[in-house]
Amino acid sequence: MHRFAQLTAAATFLLLIAGGLVTSTDSGLAVPDWPLSYGTLFPPMVGGIRYEHTHRVIAGIVALLIAVLAIWLRRREPRQWVRRLGEGALAAVFAQAVLGGLTVLWMLPPSISVAHACLGPLVFCMLVCVAVVLDPRWLRAQGDVLGPRAVRLGSLGLFGLMVVQLIVGAVLRHTGQALALHLVGATAIVSLVAWLWWSARRLRSAHRLVTGLILGMVVQLALGWFAWRQREPVLMTTAHQSLGALLLASASVLVFTAWRGVLRTSNFELRTPWRARVGAFWELTKPRVTMMALLTTAVGFLMGSTIYTDPATLIPTLIGAWLVGSGANALNQWAEHDADALMERTKIRPLPTGRLQPWQACTFGVTMAITGLACLWLFVNALATWCALTTLVIYVNVYTPMKRLSPLCTLIGAVPGALPPIIGWAAASGSLSLEAWVLCAILFLWQLPHFLAIAWVHRDDYRRAGFRMLSVVDPTGQSTARQMVVYGLALLVTSLFPAVLGAAGLLYVLAALSLGSWLLWTAWQAVSPLTHAVKGSDRGAQRLFLASVGYLPLVLGIMVVDKTFL
Repeated sequence: MHRFAQLTAAATFLLLIAGGLVTSTDSGLAVPDWPLSYGTLFPPMVGGIRYEHTHRVIAGIVALLIAVLAIWLRRREPRQWVRRLGEGALAAVFAQAVLGGLTVLWMLPPSISVAHACLGPLVFCMLVCVAVVLDPRWLRAQGDVLGPRAVRLGSLGLFGLMVVQLIVGAVLRHTGQALALHLVGATAIVSLVAWLWWSARRLRSAHRLVTGLILGMVVQLALGWFAWRQREPVLMTTAHQSLGALLLASASVLVFTAWRGVLRTSNFELRTPWRARVGAFWELTKPRVTMMALLTTAVGFLMGSTIYTDPATLIPTLIGAWLVGSGANALNQWAEHDADALMERTKIRPLPTGRLQPWQACTFGVTMAITGLACLWLFVNALATWCALTTLVIYVNVYTPMKRLSPLCTLIGAVPGALPPIIGWAAASGSLSLEAWVLCAILFLWQLPHFLAIAWVHRDDYRRAGFRMLSVVDPTGQSTARQMVVYGLALLVTSLFPAVLGAAGLLYVLAALSLGSWLLWTAWQAVSPLTHAVKGSDRGAQRLFLASVGYLPLVLGIMVVDKTFL
């Protein structure tokens, strides 16, 4: 339930960003009706409709998530005040939906628009607080002594000032008035935060929160200045509004920390040098896996390019895909850090070794993923963004938990691994043709013998971690070996389809036949040791793994060369 609350809060923050883009781009009246968009669920995503309709879609998803969370809390949460907090968030999000509808139907009346702009961040604060108090560390800290009276009262005062600043900022955003009052409020908040930083210096968690608030304030002031100075401040104003919501949520957590006890962190303190910290975050991205995904994204872009494709679009495509992929890998490690600590192969990762805390990995992953999706949305196109979002959701929310439930997880995990070329193709052409799906199928089938080989070599690790990989539930290796050969044969046949569809020529056909046959032969050689579970079975699986690593870049590289130069 704690992780679901975190997911709900993250989705709500994404909704706030989408709402900020609607206001910053003056897209509030791009769709004149409500709750449908031009009388349909899927209007043409052009101009301001893209921002307004996307905002509505995300709002619907968030409302559903909050409803599920409120019901879950009502049935499983023993603390009444936590249940009330969830119910308050549910009531507030429905009120927010009504305000959003009135904003459109009544042609952006200032009072309704300001109320709509203020209620969203408050809903976000409630969800963040729910996620915090559901954390097991919060439950263990319930008996801790309350913070000093000055810190308790100061935290309440800070939250109240920030709510007032939120209202003044909404008035300024929608009417252009109250700039001086907004500046006065900013000065008061900065002064109070500085005082709290000194007063809370003996409370580790509270002091850390206030330190984060100070750093956030510096960035917030800079964003506000740039938003005021620029003529078309879409990104700056949206970032200013979004960071303001994060600061308000941090202030609400500070209130709970000061009044409900100090939140306990893990049993270690992070005192590593900044270079080691950066290296740990870099490891969270799984660089080798991400680089392979970028390679397939670039291949999809090049294969999907037409005479109308702007080659410069490849740069934001790769940046966005890298950010989303890195975020997905970080979130995967956050969700599995307990299992990673049990496996020899993964126990040296940043979370099991204590170089980073789980909340840092989660925050990093969400930030990277949201930034990547925003990059694709703003600088590429909507189709590429939706493909990237699908990849992220399947990998984090379907494949990751399914590893503990069913050996079918390898099939599910191959889906997000096969989608990067789809992202690249969509970025280049703005559509998805049959050739794009064939490329996706090649990636899907390639992953199956590749990951089956990995799972067999590390089957003892997976068994200790409680993952139900095929190699764990198939100790004889017969099913694993059979599937390696079947998928290798299917890959050989499918790899010829680009030539059948005219997307590649003779050179590619020869390469696909020779390399595919080599991979199939390697899989066949691994069959006998696997089916008899002899000592050499690991060596056969390792050879198949290495063969699959060499197969993919060679086949894809020759495919691109054949299309581009021959």
